[in-house]
Amino acid sequence: MLKSIPIIFDTDIGSDIDDTWALAMALKSPELDIRMVSVNGFGTEYQARLAAKFLTVCGRDDVIVAKGRATDMDPRYQENWIGDFDLASYPNYKDNAAQAIVDYIMSSDEEITVLVIGASTNMADAYAIEPRIAKRCKIIAIGGVIYNGHCNGWYPPLGADWNVKCDRDSWQAALVDSDIPVELLPLDVTGNLYLDAEAFGKIRACADKDPVIKALCENVDLWAEKIEWNSGGGTSALFDTVGVYACFTKENLKYQRLPVYANENAQTLIDPERGKEMDIALKWGDKEKFKKFLTARLCGEI
Repeated sequence: MLKSIPIIFDTDIGSDIDDTWALAMALKSPELDIRMVSVNGFGTEYQARLAAKFLTVCGRDDVIVAKGRATDMDPRYQENWIGDFDLASYPNYKDNAAQAIVDYIMSSDEEITVLVIGASTNMADAYAIEPRIAKRCKIIAIGGVIYNGHCNGWYPPLGADWNVKCDRDSWQAALVDSDIPVELLPLDVTGNLYLDAEAFGKIRACADKDPVIKALCENVDLWAEKIEWNSGGGTSALFDTVGVYACFTKENLKYQRLPVYANENAQTLIDPERGKEMDIALKWGDKEKFKKFLTARLCGEI
């Protein structure tokens, strides 16, 4: 049996729902061993409570929950699900995500994979505290737009992806200016990814017997009501699930090594002079195969 890959799950959970899908997928993936969920991006107290309750109801309160620094953006689409959950009751809570990341990586005998599926704030702050983490971890990051030839034109060419735009300076500091090895998953592969009503219905049918899927579906429904989302029974875009997948397999993604830089407009450009060489997933081998895998994985079939 292969040893599970230790990961830090760094997320802006609580705004778009794909982070919650990704967390559920990670919890359902035996290839991965989630050691920490670090939150950042906006109302981090709310985000930490959301992550801590989700882990608690899924029977995983052994996972560290670490709160990053907040910003002035504060959507709370899933707050009703949290209820009166008290963060002080969570046994593995840390109130400084950057320091918690540094402490964990530097104390580990294993290389740690940091999955960054939101802003890069926590990793930029961690690297500023202790640059030596670069020798003991790697980053797999969701963000950016390279060619955009595989999103069916839904995102404009030279667009600024939110995960870069919301904190461009941290993206540069953590991914480009640091010497941390980086694998990048831009919108070229993460965009335009949905499950249809049949697949989502199959996942929903597992909620009665699976606390992870039950928590996921409850959050999806609250989020959809809050933003008045109507997909006809299918899902919203599931960008961040690709990051979870890439943590344990590369077999269905086609990579290219390119020097990438984010300019002042948060556009991610191939730039041999200013860019950093990264392994970048640019195409799917078979996107439908991934959708079937995701459905089966969440249903506990594989």
